[in-house]
Amino acid sequence: MTVFESWLADVQRHGVKMGLERVRAALEILDSPQRRVPSLLVAGTNGKGSTVTFASALLGAAGHRVGSTCSPHLIDYRERFRFDGRLITPEQLEEVGTALHDALASRPELAELTFFELGTLIAARWFADEGADAAVLEVGMGGEFDASRAAEPRVVVLTNVDLDHQGFLGDSVEEIAATKARAVPPGGILVSTEVRPDRLPAIEAAAQDAGARHLLADRDFVWSFDEGLNFELGAFRMDSVALGMPGAHQGGNAAAALAGTLAFCEATGLAAPDPWQAAGALGRAKLSGRFDRVRTGPGRPVVVLDGAHNPAGAQALAQALLLRGRPPQRTWLFACMKDKDRGPLIDALLPHVDRVVCARGTSSDRFAAPEQLAEEVRERGGEALAGGTVAEALQELLRRGGSRDEVLVAGSLYAVGDARRSLGLEPA
Repeated sequence: MTVFESWLADVQRHGVKMGLERVRAALEILDSPQRRVPSLLVAGTNGKGSTVTFASALLGAAGHRVGSTCSPHLIDYRERFRFDGRLITPEQLEEVGTALHDALASRPELAELTFFELGTLIAARWFADEGADAAVLEVGMGGEFDASRAAEPRVVVLTNVDLDHQGFLGDSVEEIAATKARAVPPGGILVSTEVRPDRLPAIEAAAQDAGARHLLADRDFVWSFDEGLNFELGAFRMDSVALGMPGAHQGGNAAAALAGTLAFCEATGLAAPDPWQAAGALGRAKLSGRFDRVRTGPGRPVVVLDGAHNPAGAQALAQALLLRGRPPQRTWLFACMKDKDRGPLIDALLPHVDRVVCARGTSSDRFAAPEQLAEEVRERGGEALAGGTVAEALQELLRRGGSRDEVLVAGSLYAVGDARRSLGLEPA
């Protein structure tokens, strides 16, 4: 294990610590690399990774060199960092990580640096060293006190607000909306597709308090999704654009990314993509673990991988499954974290599956016990078995299933990562 790998393993033990003091102090020691690359920040409950992917593709289509971050990773830590769509190489990660260790590890004020904060520093240093024109960054949790905000974003995109991480963000959608929207910096730009009336006042108040310009869906830009994405902002218009990621819910993510990208280009003076460039970018954009369909070989079931881990994510997945149609048998391989509200998730997906096999992942110690999950499924009227690990259960389902059957892996992005490893898929 290298010095950097040991350091990375060590900071994971520090857990979640909200606040910007440590990461800002570290960035100052590093000569503020974040100020060399203008950034667009993506916040929200669901769809952040997809929106980052769409926005990065849009900026790339306009000819810009783009760094991006996305979390969590599914297989390899390197998946969190991309430049022009390519993962950071092991050599680049080791070089950047070692440089950060040499500069920061001996500083007592940074002894409690967290795992996510270190990732924020890696991204800032690597993107600056590579000469990026722009950075598109995913918020880890919340917004106001998330380490990603230390990147000093010019534009913040807010995809949606639902209940999640209540222990950190608040017990109501109003509280959560406020802390997410407060990611916008003073005098910045907030772009939001969240228009529900119990969330919108908190979002508008946060923008007003920051003196930020607020671009709001259905007021400042309009979008819809039928056969494809329809979008209009000022003179920019697109009709029936096919998206590279399936599911009607991706229409909102693509619209948020497009409005955010246009606002970002206006704020920074970077060339914006034209409608033709944008259509191509949105059609090519893909992200693992978002309604992925994986063919596993002749005579074997198709595996569908989706990270739905909260009620809103499960509802979006349920709608996608409804539109996809029902195979002869669809088995849900269910693994979920202990701290999640699993009842609404189970209720949303049970009508679309024939049976449930509950398992635990091996990539985190926070997975709920399979027996507990199975009991919760049975209490809601489902047929459920408790299995072993995600990998063990998946391989057994593939052995027993037919070519027209389907195995749905959902409930956690970490479980999706375990499934991808079991299938022999490469980091992507």
